[in-house]
Amino acid sequence: MAVSSVTSGGSMIDVAGIVSQLMTIEQQPLQKLQTELSGLQTKISAWGRVQSALSTLQDASKALYQTDGWTASKAVSGDDATVTASGSSGASGSYSLTVEALARSQSVASRTFAASDTVVGGGTLTIQLGTLSANGTAFTADPARAAVDITIAGGSTLAEVRNAINSANAGVTASIMDDGTGKRLMLTSLETGLAQAFEIAVADSDGDNTDTAGLSAFAASATAATGTNGSQRTQIAADARFTINGLAATASSNRVTETIDGVTLELKKVSATPVTVDVASDQTKHREKIDAFVTAYNAVNKLLGDQTRYDAATKTAGTLQGNSTAVRLHQQLRAAVRSDAGGTDTSSLSMAGFSIGRDGSLSIDSEKIDALLADPSRLKTLFGGTTVGGVTTGGIARSLSQQLSQVLGVDGAITSTTESLQKQRTGIEDRQTRIEDRLEEVEARLTRQYSALDANLARISGSFSAIQNLL
Repeated sequence: MAVSSVTSGGSMIDVAGIVSQLMTIEQQPLQKLQTELSGLQTKISAWGRVQSALSTLQDASKALYQTDGWTASKAVSGDDATVTASGSSGASGSYSLTVEALARSQSVASRTFAASDTVVGGGTLTIQLGTLSANGTAFTADPARAAVDITIAGGSTLAEVRNAINSANAGVTASIMDDGTGKRLMLTSLETGLAQAFEIAVADSDGDNTDTAGLSAFAASATAATGTNGSQRTQIAADARFTINGLAATASSNRVTETIDGVTLELKKVSATPVTVDVASDQTKHREKIDAFVTAYNAVNKLLGDQTRYDAATKTAGTLQGNSTAVRLHQQLRAAVRSDAGGTDTSSLSMAGFSIGRDGSLSIDSEKIDALLADPSRLKTLFGGTTVGGVTTGGIARSLSQQLSQVLGVDGAITSTTESLQKQRTGIEDRQTRIEDRLEEVEARLTRQYSALDANLARISGSFSAIQNLL
């Protein structure tokens, strides 16, 4: 706290020095509060780190006991250039797959035009989506998808026709391509498969709907390879065809999601020989979750150990040393990972390949865990418990997560402890403010008093000097 200094040509005493020394004594209660406040803030920060570490551990625990977490599958293709595969839940098995044909969208190219800004004409284009027969000879309009009429203004250019089609949301996209002889309007169905074929009828404003002039140039058939208007069907709509373990199958898309339950296939090209697709439990993903749990637990164990430990060698104590809540929490967590349900070779972490060190830390016997990961059902029970009649009991990760929910909840030990510390901090801050206000008043009063004393002494000294001069 700054202390005012009083200077005067006739000063008899060091007012500033005296006031400063007296204020040092007056400030002792404030310094005590500041030390206490610093200690409280350190404890609040420590509990904040504990809370964060426990939340991470709870998330890792949930990942281990959630039922679908142990059904994740991994699919591996023997030839990714032909087919790629991915697994989801519960899928398993080995499959021999042969790709006979890829799914395709229908494409039709118009006759050539000189340029994109060539005037075409006007009228109405009617686009109808439907299904093409497997042999490509018959088209059946889809009654669930009504035909879309697209009005083309008179005098429209090739580019304007393209834009009108793309704005109509009719299931067909249009683009202008140059094949070296001129500009063509390429019309392509947005999706692949026989059920995504289309036909385009024209009502040309020039009165002739079948010639090569005007809007007639864009009439298209799903079944004809060429049209009288100069159009060409460059690609016929088709389903993907393939066999799985000798069973013939089709799909409207090259992304096949329903043929093998829980497996997604991406067909890339026709295969001359079968490709093997193996689907099994995703051991890598399961191991990652186990590793995350061990890492999170060890972080909490070390943090609580450091915070509650007293180091006799350095004679230093952790921030939470002697705190019953922290000590009890640490003991409960250690007991949780040492629990044993009994009855099986995976009823406890130690039996499943985990080692518990003298400091309470967990480590993993990779060889034993990897063997269990080949059939993760036992690990699922170890971490998630057993369900009987819709009621799940046991499970180390489940029990630990439930315990942490109580500790971290709004009425939990950490919340109540932190709130208590924060209330103490607020109380000390209020007291500190009041003391600081009082100290300002005391300093001002002392400064006035000693300044007045200095002035009086100066006057007395002056009087003695005058008397001496008269003698």
